[in-house]
Amino acid sequence: MEVFIDGIKGFNFTTSPENLQSALNEIINYLNDKQLAMVKLKVNEQEVYPGKSLEAIQAMDISNIQKLEIITYPVHQLIEESIADLELYSPELCGLCREIAQIFQSENPDDGFEPFQKLSAIWSEIKKREAMIINILSSQLSEDNPSIQNIKTHHDELNKVLEEAYKSLESNDCIGLGDLLEYELAPLAEKEPEVVNQLKQLSKQYISKNS
Repeated sequence: MEVFIDGIKGFNFTTSPENLQSALNEIINYLNDKQLAMVKLKVNEQEVYPGKSLEAIQAMDISNIQKLEIITYPVHQLIEESIADLELYSPELCGLCREIAQIFQSENPDDGFEPFQKLSAIWSEIKKREAMIINILSSQLSEDNPSIQNIKTHHDELNKVLEEAYKSLESNDCIGLGDLLEYELAPLAEKEPEVVNQLKQLSKQYISKNS
């Protein structure tokens, strides 16, 4: 298996990994020591994302992996930039939910489909940034940390409602989508700034310990 980190080939494992997860564990430990975060991963030329995408292949036998490609970024800088972006965009979510809900409840409900898809894309990126920060912080925080548990519960609730929204979208159920936006997604969106604030406080502790 060839391993490329920031385009440079030649990472040497101290032990022989059995699967993708064990290989990544050693690579991530190496990156942690250098205060670098993995921001992009390719396995056999295919890009893999945190969450279900990675979970689906983490048990892949090492013999089936020909190439790992990893792109990194300085941890402190990545966290600070991500928090700044989240603080900028997360407060807008609630208002957007209610604006789009009004469109779906209007005389021209079809006009709401495109803005809903844009909202979904923005929220997806926000969730991805939050998950990335949690992943970085997890090296120093236990999974039962109250703040981490609260954020994960929030993500689970959000994913459940978004799944219902996508079903309404596929069936062109404008009324159902409008109701979901106003009564379920908007209240969840109101929580996003607090989620970001919790991540910010945890990130400050992380940076302080590692400076």
